[in-house]
Amino acid sequence: MGVAPTGGGALPEARYLVLASRLVPDRDGGFTISVLRRAADMAAAGADVTLLTVDPGETADHDAHRAEWVRRGLLADRSRLRNLFDDARSDPSWLRRAARPGPVPSSPWPRRAITDVNGATVLDLPVVSDDPAWHLTDAPVQVYDGGAVIGWLPGFGGLYRAWLNAVAAVAAPSEEPVPVVLCEARQIGETLVAAGKPALDAGIRVLHTTHACHVLSPFQWDSPMDAAWERWFEIAGRFDGVLWLTPSQRDDVERRFGAQWMRSFVVPHPAPAVSVSADPVAGRIVILNSLIPRKRVDHVLRALPAVRSVVPHAHVRVFGDGPALPELRALAAELDIRDAVEWIGHVADPATQAWASADVLVLASTNEGQPLVILEALAAGVPVVAYDMPYGPRDTLAHGGGVLVADGDIDALAAALIDVLSDRERHAELSVSGRAAAAAMDAAASMRALGDAVRAALADPVSR
Repeated sequence: MGVAPTGGGALPEARYLVLASRLVPDRDGGFTISVLRRAADMAAAGADVTLLTVDPGETADHDAHRAEWVRRGLLADRSRLRNLFDDARSDPSWLRRAARPGPVPSSPWPRRAITDVNGATVLDLPVVSDDPAWHLTDAPVQVYDGGAVIGWLPGFGGLYRAWLNAVAAVAAPSEEPVPVVLCEARQIGETLVAAGKPALDAGIRVLHTTHACHVLSPFQWDSPMDAAWERWFEIAGRFDGVLWLTPSQRDDVERRFGAQWMRSFVVPHPAPAVSVSADPVAGRIVILNSLIPRKRVDHVLRALPAVRSVVPHAHVRVFGDGPALPELRALAAELDIRDAVEWIGHVADPATQAWASADVLVLASTNEGQPLVILEALAAGVPVVAYDMPYGPRDTLAHGGGVLVADGDIDALAAALIDVLSDRERHAELSVSGRAAAAAMDAAASMRALGDAVRAALADPVSR
């Protein structure tokens, strides 16, 4: 058995639209899973939820994605996952109603045509290259009817707002229930509250979730931010609420910017219901993440010789893939631990395989949002050893289930792993306390927190 969403908690009556850039199986790591799980938890709590995406792929590909999410139990009804471009192909009437008539402004960018099942162009998009803020361009999106351009929309923002207005109008043609958008991507969020026509309908509430650490190295509350986060903070006060995954990140943001200019709420990921036949293999250290420099898998490898000097049967099983794999394999050989490291690679449902035999989970990232992998491990009764990095481990392990290690201290990481693997009484205590902590961080608790944020947005919307 694998990981499944659980229901519980009360959400205000509304028409919930969960908006993400894309939801592609086995892409974008924990982000994709967290979005789908949240929507499933909301539906299990009795909410009317539709997932929305804006990636300009082919309808056949999107249909395959829907089928796969249904197969994995993360989507109950394929019709509850809609895509902007699929909608434009099947019924472009909303697009044509929103289009501005008149001459189309000139644009230096090449264009990409979006065609319907008959090969007729429905719209074309500017292909903006070498610009990380491509989504903010005003380069026109041209709208077609009968093979001819009939109007245009101002950039991706105009296109996204026109579609969301149309979806919300169908979802809530009268004043009740109010459409509530949970925006899961900062690039999209920027376009929703930006000035421009068509504007987002005034009746739509927009809550913006966050999924990542907002600062750069050295990852302190006042560390530098990249341009995308700086730009996002400039408009964050225009959302009806901003949802942070941990109190620590919310507190650091308020320490830096003040608490009054933005409506902040803490809505953590829930610990999922995990059902596995646990048969831990003594000494098995599990890593479950992508193999990229930010995850610092090399720290775990460098700690392993010291761990094996005390716990000779200790070994690492790595679930995940990524560009750092060749370098990590070479490091394992250099450290003479090649036979103690098993590279599983990417698997569609790693949690099921990981937790059944894990003796301990280790997470050594430089930064996170709130790692789903820790929540899953706690729910499965697997003790956790994690660096005390921003954000997630400190808040998630506050009530037991794991050991925090000074960030970046490989010797301390090795000592913590030795402690958990060699002291079986300690191991058992962490397993029990982890399950209890996970039970307190279930879907019902997350839905209560989300409900509080939605009620505030419904009662007192922000003027945009």
